[in-house]
Amino acid sequence: MVNQINRQQINVSTPFCPQISTTRPLSPEQIAEYHAEGFVIVRGFFEPEELEPLRLACEVDPDIQGAQTSVTDDQGRTFQVASWSELSNTMLGVVPRMARVVDAAEALLGQECYHWHSKIVRKRPQTNSVVGFHQDYWFWYHDGCLFPDILTCTIAVDQHTKENGCLQVVKKSHLMGRIDQVKRGNDYCTDPQRVEKILARLEMVHCEMEMGDALFLHGNALHWSDANVSEQPRTILHCTYNAIANAPFSVEGQEHHQYRPLQKLPDSILKEGSYDSVFANHEFHKVETDEKRGTGIFRRPPGQGEFDSFA
Repeated sequence: MVNQINRQQINVSTPFCPQISTTRPLSPEQIAEYHAEGFVIVRGFFEPEELEPLRLACEVDPDIQGAQTSVTDDQGRTFQVASWSELSNTMLGVVPRMARVVDAAEALLGQECYHWHSKIVRKRPQTNSVVGFHQDYWFWYHDGCLFPDILTCTIAVDQHTKENGCLQVVKKSHLMGRIDQVKRGNDYCTDPQRVEKILARLEMVHCEMEMGDALFLHGNALHWSDANVSEQPRTILHCTYNAIANAPFSVEGQEHHQYRPLQKLPDSILKEGSYDSVFANHEFHKVETDEKRGTGIFRRPPGQGEFDSFA
């Protein structure tokens, strides 16, 4: 009750664009499932042809213009991620502004939101690209967000199966609150002993998805993804949104995560091809390396800058 009162006391003005709204709103049942389980999968949220240019671009340029950072755990297992905050007129800058994604995020958060960041996590065939168990809000808490009023829309750019390392989510784990993470290699993950105890009580779900399906994930939901042992890639587009009233209280090092008005775009924009390119000339975050920063790659210990989360 105290948290709810505090949120109501925050008065944040934001532009309102009633002329643009989604043609594919979430149903009351989908919203209820998200709050009960900590996630919800929306089948056919995008049509495959809408995402085909991105899928093909990733096939042609799997290095994504050299924008990927490598993250390695204590067992030497590495995954790669390309991330960005700026929303240009490329396809990667257009999707996070689409009405269907923004309106869904606001329906689930119950308040107006803004773009936090987006990223592509792509697992190549036959690679031991494991993303360990983790909870997103732990990272964002250290970025200065007071509440877990932040979520991620995970879009399947190709088929996601158990064999190619689909996302796995622990049902109702968002009800446990924020969980501390421990350093493992250049990554931060949930303590394996705690994970073992959690899985003894809660169900873990393999989130197998077809191209165009989307998964909305609560910031406190525990999740991970296994290696890709198949001959097919697994490509995820993550779009993360924060409530406007939940913008980081700290500014230094978090300038790119501060609130900026989000101008929604119509749902038809991908079919119309109203973007400049897929990711040519797109402004990604700088690639991080061990040489540039002694111990951290993206996920850094408290007090040492930006935290990030992947799956």
